[in-house]
Order: sequence, then C-alpha cells, then structure tokens
Amino acid sequence: MTDTAPDGSPVPVYLALPAEPDLGRVRSVVRDGWSVLDLGAGVGRIANPLAADGHAVVAVDDSTAMLEHNHGAETVRADIWTLGLGRQFDAVLAMSHLVNDRVAGRRQQLLRVCRRHLRPGGVVLVTRYPPGWSPSASSSTAGPVQIELHDVRVLADGFAAEVTYALGERSWTQAFDGAVVDDDELAALAAQAGLEVQGALDDDGAWVVLEPSTGA
Repeated sequence: MTDTAPDGSPVPVYLALPAEPDLGRVRSVVRDGWSVLDLGAGVGRIANPLAADGHAVVAVDDSTAMLEHNHGAETVRADIWTLGLGRQFDAVLAMSHLVNDRVAGRRQQLLRVCRRHLRPGGVVLVTRYPPGWSPSASSSTAGPVQIELHDVRVLADGFAAEVTYALGERSWTQAFDGAVVDDDELAALAAQAGLEVQGALDDDGAWVVLEPSTGA
C-alpha cells in the first residue's frame, strides 16, 4: 500500500497531525445526534472522533490509503467534486482548503456538492486560507510535524508552491496550487449554490459557517 494519496499528500504525516484545535471548532457547530458528511476526510483525523462521539459519519476521500485509517465512520472512495450520494446530512464538512482550489469552477462545484447533501436546517463548515493571507515562504509545526512552505510563485489566477513535511527522519515534498477566496467571492459562491454565509468561527475568517439560503 502506498503511503501517499493521489494528490501527493503523505499518509504518515496526516496520521501524526493533531486533531485539535480543529476538532473543537467542528464540535462547536455539530449538535448532538447530527449526521455528518466529511468531504476529503483523509485518515479520519476529524471523522474518527466524531464517530466516537456517536455521530453517524460518512467519510469521503479519493484515497484508499487514507480511508483505511477511518474507524467508526462509513467510508466512501469517490471524487468529492462530483459526489452524489442521494442522501442528506445535518452537517457537511469541506475542510483542508478545498474551497481554495485554483480552478474557479471547482470552487463552485464544491459548494454545490455541499448544498446537495445538506438537510434543511443543517450547516456547512468550510475552511479556507484567511482572506488577507498572501502566500510566502514560511516554517511552522503541527504536533510532531515540521512544515516548510517554499518555492512560492504568484500566478494570475492564484499561486503555486511546494510544501515539505518532516516527521522524524522522514520527509516528503508535495507540489500544490490554490487561490485565496475573499469574503465577497465566498458570499457569491455560496449564493449561487443556495447557501449563505452565517459567520466565522475564528478571528482570521478561515473557518466559515454556511447555511441554506432562506427559501432555498
């Protein structure tokens, strides 16, 4: 079994990343007994503890290597951008900067998938790069993982960069690209998908709660 996902994300790194503080933010909006759809669930960093809390969780990812580490959640290997489960959930999680896809059309696709799977009265939780963020070389840590962002290139429609993860004596370098989604664009994307922005869970505006539009 490979230790990387199709997009190059290293499975051992994601297994080592701590659930907090992200899990606490998710729990703050997911009510007792709610069903949860976790898009891009990865190794179950959030899905596993939510399932342990008693939520009925469906974890979706395109990587078998990631999904095999989910426990307690129903797993679905699928393309999240075209997902159609024919089911709806009380909460839909679109984390890991999925909404920051460099292709504008895919940003819209993502929110349409979220709305398609959302029950009336439910919530969508989206994480994005902070609206005022500008990509540049930087170093940080998350639990035991050292993270270095480098080789950043600003493009007309976003940016491209590489990130190197170091865990113990191992390291992985992954190329990726994206775009910063500001408040106006997020509100417009949400409206087109039948959603509306309710507010942010953090001061940077990176964790955003969406709800079905009135009358949608």
